[in-house]
Amino acid sequence: MEKCENEEVKYLRNKINDISYDEDRFTLMLGSDKYIFGIVSAANDSTPISEIIKYKTIYDTLKDLDSKIKLSFKKAINYTYSANVQKNYSILKTSSEEEVLAYYYIENALFRTISLWDMLGQLYRLFYKIEIPNNEVYYNRIFNPKNNYSEQFKDKSKTIHAYLTQKDDIKVDGEWRGNHRFVNNYRNKMIHRNSPSVAAISDYDVNLKHHPSFLLKRIIEDYYVVSKFLSDILDEIDEEIMKLP
Repeated sequence: MEKCENEEVKYLRNKINDISYDEDRFTLMLGSDKYIFGIVSAANDSTPISEIIKYKTIYDTLKDLDSKIKLSFKKAINYTYSANVQKNYSILKTSSEEEVLAYYYIENALFRTISLWDMLGQLYRLFYKIEIPNNEVYYNRIFNPKNNYSEQFKDKSKTIHAYLTQKDDIKVDGEWRGNHRFVNNYRNKMIHRNSPSVAAISDYDVNLKHHPSFLLKRIIEDYYVVSKFLSDILDEIDEEIMKLP
């Protein structure tokens, strides 16, 4: 498959490659080749070890998500910047198998990137001991500065909320503004209405496709931002763990 490599592709790859996870973070070693796999405590009987294992559970999920997101991005970039898609793309019809595969891997990455935001909410819930069930954690609610439980991390909540609610602006250099709102709306349309990668003009919906390269920039930049927010809270957790008895 002939590919069109350019500065755009290098920019996207650099964003992706800038994110990494330490394989052994939150791993509690027992000697040179053994570690604590897991622990289940009695109700209201948390211990320092059980607290660390909670974080490890989320961290292992983050590593899994990240590896699959990177795989999807890599595939999506290859198909998006194939000569066929770059030369023959049409907003009204599917032009090639490469285009179908580009959208397929983009949508895979999109859903998992949204999951990273959910994991960010879960980490804040644990670290700041927010008393809501883990199956009722919604990141937009966690980072809404108007909610009482965000008082513990007000400045961070304002920063994250400001990003989540940015107004759209793609005329700026570097990272576009409003990426998360775009990505979230795109995901919601996929779930609740009709596929945004399929052109449609009807009383039900008027939809003209976005080029895969446009989607990749928006999703990869959102992935980069949430990954940096995750890195910040993970560093804070590390500092607290170092203080545990």
